[in-house]
Amino acid sequence: MQLSPDQLRPYDGCLFGFAKDQVEVRGHVELRTTFSDGTSSRTTSVKYLVVNVVLTYNMLLGRPSLNRLGAVASTRHMKMKLPSLEGGVIVIKSDQKETRKCYENNLKNKRGVCVVAIQA
Repeated sequence: MQLSPDQLRPYDGCLFGFAKDQVEVRGHVELRTTFSDGTSSRTTSVKYLVVNVVLTYNMLLGRPSLNRLGAVASTRHMKMKLPSLEGGVIVIKSDQKETRKCYENNLKNKRGVCVVAIQA
């Protein structure tokens, strides 16, 4: 996300059970985030926790954010659907080849940074 460390606000909490251990939280930042399928879009404010952990994900969208968006996610289908403000449905699809490439690249790294989206 190319955030500078001075953009992060302190975060007092800890994450447990995330990657089977306690995770170092570097801080949090609230960013306007746009969800789009190319035809429709929806922008909302999302609070991101920045953690120091090796994972195959760039971002995890938590249940509070999904609920706020009215979104339904399917990991099996690698899709997320959410209502647009115009009354339609926004379908966000994952690219399986890019996902595999990201997974393989992250396995090569010993220590990385993962951004976790949560809703406070």
